[in-house]
Amino acid sequence: MPGYMITTADGSDWPVVHRGDFEAVLHPRSLECAAVEPDEDEDGGGAQGDHVFRASGALVTASWELAGVWSVHIEGAAEPGTAESIVSEMARQLGEATGQAARHHRIVD
Repeated sequence: MPGYMITTADGSDWPVVHRGDFEAVLHPRSLECAAVEPDEDEDGGGAQGDHVFRASGALVTASWELAGVWSVHIEGAAEPGTAESIVSEMARQLGEATGQAARHHRIVD
C-alpha cells in the first residue's frame, strides 16, 4: 500500500483544516470521490484515520500525524500512477486552501 507525507514546502506547520472542510480540501476535484464512514470499510473493522474516502477505486486514508505532516495511505489503486496523481492533487488543494506551498513525498510501497 503506497504511503505518502504531505508537508509545507518550507517545513512550517500546516494551518488548521477543520474537519468539516476535509471533503472540500482533501478529495481530488478531478475525480469522483465518496467519504467512507467507519462502518463502511470492507473488513468490517471500521475506517481508520482522520478522513477516509474512495477515489478511482482506491481507498484513501488521510491522517493529521504531526503539526507539519499529513500522512496519506492508498489501498487498491488499479493503475501504477493513480496513487501518485491522487496525492499530488491533494497536496495542491491543501496548499490552495491554506495559502502554503505543499510538497508530497512517497514513504512506503
